[in-house]
Amino acid sequence: MRWARASTPPKHDRTRIEPGRAAGACAVALTLSLAVGPVAAQQVLYDPVPPRGSAYVRFVNTTAAELALAPQFLPPRTLSADAAGRVSPYAAVERVAGRQLVLEARQGGTTSRLTFQAVPDGFLTVLLRAGPAGVVAVPVPDQPEFNQLRARLSFYNTTAACADGALTIDPGGQAVFAEVAPSTVKTRSVNPVVAQLRATCAGQSAPPFALEGLEPGGMYSIWLMNPGGAPVAFVSRDTTQRWR
Repeated sequence: MRWARASTPPKHDRTRIEPGRAAGACAVALTLSLAVGPVAAQQVLYDPVPPRGSAYVRFVNTTAAELALAPQFLPPRTLSADAAGRVSPYAAVERVAGRQLVLEARQGGTTSRLTFQAVPDGFLTVLLRAGPAGVVAVPVPDQPEFNQLRARLSFYNTTAACADGALTIDPGGQAVFAEVAPSTVKTRSVNPVVAQLRATCAGQSAPPFALEGLEPGGMYSIWLMNPGGAPVAFVSRDTTQRWR
């Protein structure tokens, strides 16, 4: 089993993204980077793309209950508290430069008004986390890169304080990701493989889960959370909503 070298956004370590990989990339390249395979990549080339200065934003429910979201810049949606429904697709948001993006998150009888910013021509994952007075938003800049021959894995430590997030092959303990700080992400390209994985942080271990069905050119996210006080981990496939 061969794994490629992991990388992190420059915000979290000294690694620098190659020119053209980040904010300066054109809209077509940004959309293409989230294609789920070579065939889908060809289809994306003919899809409409948002204007320059847009950003792709997705939301992740890391809490223990369902969340109803009402962004001022996108249609409303609900994120469930099960693995399949916690993560929204990326959606294009126009004209984000210098703009505060406003989101209302309702859980139970409490509505939280959240604001954050996105980088033009970039990708952003917004972690929605339980706070002392409601839901809080934690923006995490993403590092999307399209590789037609490999799959792309991103490992998110979505917790607030569970240090040194790690992902290993189970059994065996071979490291896939290590030393992922709270509220950060690391990424790497891999050959399409089948494996049993286990996520850990601060001496706690989540139940193992299967990594399977990877495709060349696909992009996948692995999430480490502790919504009920105990760590859980799962994988989801990155998708984008068609821009209109």
